[in-house]
Amino acid sequence: MEKPTRTSLLKEIAEFLNEETEMYSMMHGALKKLVNGSNFHTGWIFFIDEDGKHELVAEEALPPALTHNNCQYMTEGTCWCVTAYQNKKLTKASNIITCSRIVKSTKEHHDKTDGITHHATVPLRSGNEQFGLLNIATPHTKRYSEEDLELLESVAFQIGSAIKRIILTDQEKEAARINERNRLARDLHDSVNQMLFSLKITAHAAKGLNDQQAAKEAFQTIEDTSQSAVNEMRALIWQLKPIGLEQGLIAAIKQYSQFIHIEPEFEVEGLIDLPNTIEENVYRIIQESLNNINKHSGQNRAKIYLEQNKNEFKSRIIDEGKGFESNKLENSLSHGLKNMKQRVQVMKGHIVINSELNKGTEISISIPL
Repeated sequence: MEKPTRTSLLKEIAEFLNEETEMYSMMHGALKKLVNGSNFHTGWIFFIDEDGKHELVAEEALPPALTHNNCQYMTEGTCWCVTAYQNKKLTKASNIITCSRIVKSTKEHHDKTDGITHHATVPLRSGNEQFGLLNIATPHTKRYSEEDLELLESVAFQIGSAIKRIILTDQEKEAARINERNRLARDLHDSVNQMLFSLKITAHAAKGLNDQQAAKEAFQTIEDTSQSAVNEMRALIWQLKPIGLEQGLIAAIKQYSQFIHIEPEFEVEGLIDLPNTIEENVYRIIQESLNNINKHSGQNRAKIYLEQNKNEFKSRIIDEGKGFESNKLENSLSHGLKNMKQRVQVMKGHIVINSELNKGTEISISIPL
């Protein structure tokens, strides 16, 4: 199939990025379009934190030498481009003369490199902010042309802008949540607080009534006002919950399980009462787990363990289905797992994914409270 022109490829990638809201899906999808729509054969993206620690967050068509042992050479140790990035010496698309990752993998698996010996790299940035590196490679190519580097620079700018947009969107969502909570707190004070004060006055007056009819009317007022306060409190609490979680986490999971024809088996320890942002993220993680069970496990049952104490929330989602090998994830499944990981990282938590072929899958998360 004929490759699109540079202009049409950039347009296609830009249109894709404008529609994406999940960080990991966005990066993998953009990388896939770049590799499939250009002369590049493979590519990968590193996120790099302030301490210089890198994370492989997207990869496309890596040779077997680099995917060996769950991408060991790509995830362990450091390399020239990551160090140069951290030292602010890598500022534009550049050819890499020697890549220690490729050299190490070639020594161990020289017959599985697909001809990849060198790569080009470019920082992912938006304005003065940097997020990581976009790397590409082509078989039997030591130096990439100025045209190749210009294309790489353009795509890196698009991805960097999309990363910044998603970060800002998430920040805006959190600010909106805070504003909504403040509004509801005011409503709580203005409505329920007044009703409770009215109850107190009515009850105090009722204590001194000798007339039976008057006392009866006073207690009726107390009952009616109490019910109104309960109704108002219930309405405000529901507003505090994200859509789908009005009745609580377990009810939302049951409702979604029914929708996708999964039979959940719950085991709950402690009172599950999470802050709204954590509750929504936990729900999305369990929702994604159930989706994976529905699509990939060959099973329609899931065991869901929920546990909460004053310091921590834990959950395990288990199925006894087909399972998978962690270094051979299907792209669609990998996206979902990476999105889960992203949500857990936002909550400063921990996630462990254990799976074996024909022995099922277990996903465990722990979130500090």
